[in-house]
Amino acid sequence: MKVTTTLYPKEYHQLFTTLTIIPIIERCDFIRDKKNGFIASLIFIDSSTEYLDVTVLNRAFPSIIANFANRQRDREHNQKNTYPVIMAPYISNESAKQCEIFNMGYMDLSGNCRILVHSLFISDQGHPNKFAMKRKAKTIFDPSSKVSSLILREIMSDTTQSWKLSLISEKLLCSIGQVSKVKDYLCEQLWARMTSDGLRIIAPQLIMQAWSEAYSKKAALFELLDCYTLLSISEFEERVRKIKTECGVECFLSGFSGGARYTPVVRYNKVHLLLRVRDVQSFLETAVCKPVDTGANIQILVLSSDELLHDSREINEALVVSPVQAYLDCMRLKGRGEEMAEAILAKEIIK
Repeated sequence: MKVTTTLYPKEYHQLFTTLTIIPIIERCDFIRDKKNGFIASLIFIDSSTEYLDVTVLNRAFPSIIANFANRQRDREHNQKNTYPVIMAPYISNESAKQCEIFNMGYMDLSGNCRILVHSLFISDQGHPNKFAMKRKAKTIFDPSSKVSSLILREIMSDTTQSWKLSLISEKLLCSIGQVSKVKDYLCEQLWARMTSDGLRIIAPQLIMQAWSEAYSKKAALFELLDCYTLLSISEFEERVRKIKTECGVECFLSGFSGGARYTPVVRYNKVHLLLRVRDVQSFLETAVCKPVDTGANIQILVLSSDELLHDSREINEALVVSPVQAYLDCMRLKGRGEEMAEAILAKEIIK
């Protein structure tokens, strides 16, 4: 490996190791360091040479990559045949897409990469990230992060609105710093942008997709109570409505049952409910159902706090979770649940 001294030995070693095993590559040489990166030459077996202009980032959020590409767009390169490459410890799928849009290569420090230069096209994906850190996505989308979840639910309740951060803070009784954390992440992912009127959502579908993935991964940690009733689905849902009137116990329809109140696009044979933990015993004593280990046609998500009930509605005298929560619960049901979720997204969330 022909190299003198570089300020980025890990990055150069990863680049060298990945590229020099390719048969059409004769060698990959370090040329010089530059601000926030280095220049390397890629010599092919046909004696042609391409220069890789490698920029090293500590964080490679989509917004950072887009801003970098826009700054570089009109810049003249000093050398011919120069191909820009972004390197970072971690590059998300969204960041990778930005690199492709701007015709830039990328590589993380675990070997995941996409490079298209000269006669070379390499796309190597799926390597576990050895440098993964606890990322903000986990604190924004994780159901256990109650304040962030509440803020995001408020913002996604109307994706056509411009949201003033101070008004969100006042309404939800949370700090402006907590609201700003959610705003920063959404903007870093290019899912939202700040305007003079406030925060604007520009990619609601991508937000909900990422949120549902995180939500489904945590489903195993939810407190779920499986029950069975001899009543038909419609009869049981009517019984749930009457329990609120007769006993004051609030049972919120979600999943298929909730989604059908917004857009009845699929048939279903299982009722999904959200119920506060303090109301479980009263509900079981009143509802015509009993807990079972198998064969359940009712599933209750037991809540220890109320953020999942934010923006819930009353539809035809039935309590129904918000479109956002109905979407999340339907997505984790897979199959027909995903079909229902997409219909809710199109009709109630994206608008």
